[in-house]
Amino acid sequence: MNFLLLFIIGIPGWLLFRAFRIPAAVMVGAMVSAAFFAVKGWVVPATPEGANLLFQVILGLFVGIHFTGRAGRDLVSSLRVALLAGVWWISFPLGLGWVVNNWFDLGLATSILGTVPGGIAEMSMLALTLEADAALVALMQFFRLSSVLIAMPVISTRMGKASAGAAGGDPDPGNGRKDALTRPGEPGPRPGSRALTLSIAVAGGLVFYFLGVPVGGFVGSMIFTAAAAASGLPIRPLPVMVRHVAQLGLGSLIGLYATPGTLATLYCMFLTIVGTTAAMLAWGIMLAYIVRAVTRWNLMTCLIATCPGGITQLASIAEDLGADPLKVSLLHLVRLLTIYVILPPLIKALV
Repeated sequence: MNFLLLFIIGIPGWLLFRAFRIPAAVMVGAMVSAAFFAVKGWVVPATPEGANLLFQVILGLFVGIHFTGRAGRDLVSSLRVALLAGVWWISFPLGLGWVVNNWFDLGLATSILGTVPGGIAEMSMLALTLEADAALVALMQFFRLSSVLIAMPVISTRMGKASAGAAGGDPDPGNGRKDALTRPGEPGPRPGSRALTLSIAVAGGLVFYFLGVPVGGFVGSMIFTAAAAASGLPIRPLPVMVRHVAQLGLGSLIGLYATPGTLATLYCMFLTIVGTTAAMLAWGIMLAYIVRAVTRWNLMTCLIATCPGGITQLASIAEDLGADPLKVSLLHLVRLLTIYVILPPLIKALV
């Protein structure tokens, strides 16, 4: 019954956010709806046993299954750039998180997780594991993602036009090579067994969970699924609706942790969040020019591949902006993998 109530209280927010086409509507809408219940003090369900682990396994599966053998070969050819992007996007947000923590005394874990571009769902799950303020982390991530999705297409288009005719770049940036890395969030054409896919993800999630790895369900599911996909096992993506259900449940779960103090803190931090988002956009643009100098990819591909947005959203608009969707997806995937693997033990060591 608690599981059912968890989804019921999140549905109104999801429908409202979807109607206004707000980014990450499923999870953020559910979180806002559940937070409204929690702040008002209305009857809310107790957290169902194992719910967080279940949602971690499902969401980790959807990240890991994007990786294929061809993606691995392409990644090896640009390994230096990919590793640079991963380190680049851990070092700067760590500094930002330290500054935010000194200003607002949120706790170092909350401050870092709110500024690292690791995804709303993923950073919120990590916040729950590290006993940070998951609701505040999710809201900070939401404002960052929304700002990037609004600003980055405009910025990249103008910068791309300004550099038109410059030397270098990919002669065919929109070559549409989607077979190496399926577009995130969409079932690919790969034949195989969904039961096998789910079994591998569950096994990985449980192994890492019982090993005590932070966000072990997510990290284990992601790594096991990615390894299976890269090795050519007959696995098959689950329907996108499964991911949406997990996001809805996780959003509601996070929203239940909200308090009136969470909203007051967010109000006080609004200008700071705007400033940190602008700084991260500038940091990403700097990285784009470094990547372009090393790889000679076209500027649009470099800008979209290095900005602090979500892999699902940016991969889906890459072709429309004249960027190579494969390269965009690969660099964002490495960034996410680096953050998920390095950040949890790093935060535990610092806190």
